[in-house]
Amino acid sequence: MTTAPTSVLQQAVAGRVRVHEARDKRVFDRLTRLVSALLEAPVSLLQIRDEDQLLFASFVGPDDPWSTLTEFPLKDAYCQFAIGARAPFVVEDSRKDPRLCDLPRTAALDVVAYLGVPLLTAADYPIGILCAIDFEPRAWSERDVTVVEELAGTVMAYLEARPAPAKAGASGLNIAAVSKRTGIGADTLRKWERRYGVLRPNRTTGGQRRYDEKDVARVEWLRDRLTEGLRIGEAAALLADDATTAPSSTSGLRDAIVEAAKDPDGRQLTALVEQAFTLHDVETAVEEIAAPALRTVGDRWHEGGAAVGEEHLLTEAIRSHLRGLLADRRSPVRGTAVLACGPGERHELGLLALAVLLQADGWLAVYLGADVPLVSSAAIANRMGADVLCLSASTSDLLADLEGRLKEAELPQTMHVLVGGAATKSPQRLNEVVVGLRSV
Repeated sequence: MTTAPTSVLQQAVAGRVRVHEARDKRVFDRLTRLVSALLEAPVSLLQIRDEDQLLFASFVGPDDPWSTLTEFPLKDAYCQFAIGARAPFVVEDSRKDPRLCDLPRTAALDVVAYLGVPLLTAADYPIGILCAIDFEPRAWSERDVTVVEELAGTVMAYLEARPAPAKAGASGLNIAAVSKRTGIGADTLRKWERRYGVLRPNRTTGGQRRYDEKDVARVEWLRDRLTEGLRIGEAAALLADDATTAPSSTSGLRDAIVEAAKDPDGRQLTALVEQAFTLHDVETAVEEIAAPALRTVGDRWHEGGAAVGEEHLLTEAIRSHLRGLLADRRSPVRGTAVLACGPGERHELGLLALAVLLQADGWLAVYLGADVPLVSSAAIANRMGADVLCLSASTSDLLADLEGRLKEAELPQTMHVLVGGAATKSPQRLNEVVVGLRSV
């Protein structure tokens, strides 16, 4: 049985995150507005689960009746299916869906089409829901689902980055005491906490950090690994993965990932992919570890092996990790970039990695995913006032089709369009693209 978290998310589960800080409300309202804008949905909701109720944290839609709602029974909501499955729940026409015939309270709100994505903690505990609603039947696209998933990840990144709630009389050690116990200087401990999340303090009512015995044990473990010759980044990655002992070199990790892809369980593969992206920057992890590993598995498949399943496992592990990185939203300082694969293009990992790199470089990266009609990409870029539209094509036919469509597209003169991918004449490394876009 999964238990509720005991961090700042306790506040969310208790419902107090809804309005207890004006900053929270502004962030939540911004995200629900983005859901409605990107999906052109008349209603979008962010709700926090409180036992058997859903508490309204933010909504976009008509005031009547949505502005009068503060909570809704979970058992009467379509959201229960997404929360129960811990996965997106999609309804094209609720009037024809037998799963929803016993939920008249939601039907009374004229909810016909519904797309809900649960808000999941790192421990896979559902604390709420982000959803889009339409009053007419609607076939939600794969892109629609991806957009809401990405924004749900943004909600969780924001919540989990907030300071833990103050606790009256919080007990534990201050950082000086931890330093004395472990022999690691206080300045170093602060760096480890900020950069690697090694320490996970509680806070007193006055805001002072207090560390427990688990924090001390983690520091002692890291100290011992450093004595054995590991670098702090390597040791922190191993600590996060709890068991992985693969070499830290790009070639060693690449070979270990190829071997782990043979195991359908997938846990070791996920841990190795996470370690690759922890120990190395995104460009190195993609171009020197992930891409060669995928080529190796793909070659084995073409040579007559049964590696198609391995390729799918590896692709999904890499894609999942990149999407997790992209969910860690930050305030943009350079501008807005919309990224999408061209029509018919299904190979998205390179473009997804570029989105992660752009975000780390200070851009608001809006990633739309694979096989996106150019008219949709252009419309979203226009609506968001994007500075750059990045498009990808991997074959000459797809590139020619994309370039033809671009000639007919109505894009502002001020918007830069960048077309890349394997089909372009001079494919650039990811960091070269990022550096080039800094002049935009």
